[in-house]
Amino acid sequence: MGKTTINVKLRDDTARIVAEIHGVTPRYVTMVRNGERKNEDIMATLVDYAVAKSKLIRHLEKLIPITPNPEKYARKKN
Repeated sequence: MGKTTINVKLRDDTARIVAEIHGVTPRYVTMVRNGERKNEDIMATLVDYAVAKSKLIRHLEKLIPITPNPEKYARKKN
């Protein structure tokens, strides 16, 4: 259930950002995303935002090593 809560918060953050871009409410963006309202500009921004976010995540995954030994990359304390 915690994972769902996090996912909902991330979606709400996306709605807030897209709403600021278009000068509408986050609720309206959520309604467009859910198909309750039609607005091609907002839908296009939602898709562009999701694609850019995915590219960023993939790029960061390449930069940050995934290892079973996280202490190897941890900062050493003096």
